[in-house]
Amino acid sequence: MGHILLIEDNQANADMMIRLLQTSGYEVRHFDRGLPGARAAIQDRPVAILLDFNLPDVDGRTLLLMLKQRIGADNAPPIIAVTARTGVMEEAIAERFGCDAFVRKPFDPKEFLEIVAKFAGEPTKTVS
Repeated sequence: MGHILLIEDNQANADMMIRLLQTSGYEVRHFDRGLPGARAAIQDRPVAILLDFNLPDVDGRTLLLMLKQRIGADNAPPIIAVTARTGVMEEAIAERFGCDAFVRKPFDPKEFLEIVAKFAGEPTKTVS
C-alpha cells in the first residue's frame, strides 16, 4: 500500500490528522503548501489525497481542478476535502470540482478514519 498525501497548512490540524492516520497504520506525507503538494501528488501517486481548501499559496478548489486535469480525472487518486469551509454550497462545489468525499472540520476521528479507509483502503502496516 502506498501513502496518503496530506495538504494542510495549519500545523496543529496536520499533526492531529497525521497522528490519527499513523496510529491506524497509514503512511502519511505532509505538505503545508498546495503547489509543492500537487507536485508530490503528480510524481509519487499517493493512494489518497487529503486536501484543505484554505491554503496560503493556492485555493484548494483550484488545486483540486489542477490535479484532476494533470493526472487525469480517471487516474487521479481519491481526493478528500478536509476543510473548515462547512457550508452546503461548499460541499456542492467540492463535488462538482471532483472531490470524492467532503470532511468538515472539526470532525469526529472515527468517522474521519472510516472515510479515509473507504477511499484509501485499510492500512497494511500493523501498529503495535
